[in-house]
Amino acid sequence: METKGTIKVVMADRDGLYMKKVKACLEAKGGIHVVGMASSGDQALKLVKNLKPDVLLMDALLDDKDGFWVQEMMKKNGLTVKACIIASAMGSDMVVRKAMGLGADYFMVKPIQGDILLERMEQLVRSHSAENFEEEIVDEVEHLSTETPHIANLLYENLEADISNILSRMGISASIKGYHYIRKAVMMAVEDEEIMIGITKGLYPDIAKAYKTTASKVERAIRHAIESSWKKNGREVFLEVAGYFSPDKPTNGQFIAALSEYFRLNYKRNQKRTA
Repeated sequence: METKGTIKVVMADRDGLYMKKVKACLEAKGGIHVVGMASSGDQALKLVKNLKPDVLLMDALLDDKDGFWVQEMMKKNGLTVKACIIASAMGSDMVVRKAMGLGADYFMVKPIQGDILLERMEQLVRSHSAENFEEEIVDEVEHLSTETPHIANLLYENLEADISNILSRMGISASIKGYHYIRKAVMMAVEDEEIMIGITKGLYPDIAKAYKTTASKVERAIRHAIESSWKKNGREVFLEVAGYFSPDKPTNGQFIAALSEYFRLNYKRNQKRTA
């Protein structure tokens, strides 16, 4: 039974049995009500339009029209949700970039854990509710002098130290270049999530410029750091951060996107608590 404060969810996936299992898992924990399920893009779009859910949980691969088409049609028709989560077995940089570029709020690689999925849904819905608070802060900062730190520095005061802590826990040593490149990349992605859309043409060159090196060397150093961490504690800490278990090391893009989204959500949640 739906009660006030319940998060309404629409699911879209080709695997009906999978959706039923996820639905049972989410609703068993309370606070979630799956109001509709679809197997095709057309069905998913209709459910979003008619049921106006808080969350759309969708695979990129659907019958008939795919999840990307749904995102495009939602944008075209002005349909919005508090959180659009793409959960797919395809976790390539290209798929992640396309999903995020079309407006997805979070990307998870299947298989996903029910507890983590529920936590991410709640975080994203809370973050959406806190957006007005963040906009007020931005308005106030615009009136400050040019000597005042950038707004991102005010909102994420301890971000650099927190990223350093996570990287150290993963076993990525501060003595290697990849450590510093990753930290810079995550900080940039937290400030501007759209930078992940053009990671090879924007993010790598920007970092290379800051450290007086080349984009290819930045890419290799980050990849080496991730490979190194996977031989230590990287896999376990990544599960904590990203919310899904990855037996194989993630790509550079997946790794940076997961860390930046983790810090973005957590800092927004803390803002709401202190408001």
